[in-house]
Amino acid sequence: MDKQRMQHKRRFLTFKSPSILGLTLVLGAVFLPSSCAIAQQMVSPSSKTVGEIQTSSVGNIDLKKSVALEDWNYIQLSEVLSAAKVNFEVRIARAASQTAQGDLLAADRAPLPTLSTRASQLDLQNGLGAGSILNDKRIDKSVGIDWTWERGEKRNLRAQTAKTLLSASKFDLSDTLIGQQILAHRAFIDLYAAQMKEEDFFAIAESYQKTNDTASIRLKNGDLSAQEAFRISIENQRAQADAQAAKLERQMAALSLSQIIKFKTSPLTWRIKSDFNSLTTSKNNPFNLQDSLAQIEKAVLLRPDVIAALEREKAANTALDLALSLKKTDLTWGASIDHYPGTSNRLVELRLQLPLQFNYSYEGEIKRAKEQLTQAQLVAEKIKLLALTDLQTLLQNVLTSDDRHQRYDKIILPQAKKVLDQAEFAYHKGALTLTDLLDARRTYRTTRIEAIAAQADLSKSQGTWFLRTEPYQIEQNANLN
Repeated sequence: MDKQRMQHKRRFLTFKSPSILGLTLVLGAVFLPSSCAIAQQMVSPSSKTVGEIQTSSVGNIDLKKSVALEDWNYIQLSEVLSAAKVNFEVRIARAASQTAQGDLLAADRAPLPTLSTRASQLDLQNGLGAGSILNDKRIDKSVGIDWTWERGEKRNLRAQTAKTLLSASKFDLSDTLIGQQILAHRAFIDLYAAQMKEEDFFAIAESYQKTNDTASIRLKNGDLSAQEAFRISIENQRAQADAQAAKLERQMAALSLSQIIKFKTSPLTWRIKSDFNSLTTSKNNPFNLQDSLAQIEKAVLLRPDVIAALEREKAANTALDLALSLKKTDLTWGASIDHYPGTSNRLVELRLQLPLQFNYSYEGEIKRAKEQLTQAQLVAEKIKLLALTDLQTLLQNVLTSDDRHQRYDKIILPQAKKVLDQAEFAYHKGALTLTDLLDARRTYRTTRIEAIAAQADLSKSQGTWFLRTEPYQIEQNANLN
């Protein structure tokens, strides 16, 4: 029995080895290509890169269409500044000025006369008598008028105070006009800077797309490693995302500008031509330091916010005189005609009233007016100091931003462009790695963004300096009032 079992076992093993080997070869022929393909996909990005390139191409075409084929509405700086003069803030300031006009009308008037009627001497014990109420009944009827005579020039002082406050409100309106123009100008420059960034980022995205397409072809031909193809694809996707972010930034800048001005067209379609005339000045040249410092002293006194503060100080001084005039007692004159049947049909009554200033001589009103005058003087000095500091800050912003812009425009950006061109040339010749090329591209892109920001800062600082230092600009705004 043991010998038979051993023989069966040898026969089974002899049959089993060729069968297992054949089955293994068959299964290997079926599954090995798939396994190799999976392994190759884990190492090579060729199949995934093709899909990415197709998706990127579609996205890139849409991005270009959104920039090149959209119906743009080009806006001018002069239109923006004109629209800023009639925005909500200016209209609110104008309504406040009209309120001050109403205060002047109310202050410049004399006290109104008072009409009074009276019925007295009604005899309830003996009766009123027979006949009509107007002519026969014994009722003392009278009609009179009273009028207060203001002494101490109260009306003139009151009107002068209101007139001075009206003048201050007009200069407040001028300051609001200039302030809104400054905000509109800065938002306009921000939109232009965002527009330039958008154009640059779309150009970069298009360049990266072409590089990605070339990398896909080189990968198929075996001229490029899978690792470099992956990195180029990633950079391409980042460039497309940056382009979308730049587009969003331009849209947000346009919406920010639309909060200051109102046009009939949609803010998302606003665009600025590159040849617009920026606000610069030759009369008050900030780059001539001696002239600009001398101009600051004059510009401080011409600023509408400073003039408004000085006008309020003058009004507070007049209000103090008005409070002191309260010590001059006002007289109230009155007269009435009485009709008393049985006694006389024509009786005349004359009256004189005056307040008795015992133990109080308007000390509270005078104290309040004095403190308000002190407060107005302190506010005027504070606003002068703030205006001086603001103009000095504007001057330093112009000088600093000009130096920064000149450095980027003449030194930093040309050098970054030269480094990029050399890197591109060396990479195509095989003398530079992809890492160094991508670093050069990132450096140039960052430098370009910083150069645009420097140019925008210079334009904004120059425009603000122009609007704050040109005297005729303030005169024009005052005439609008």
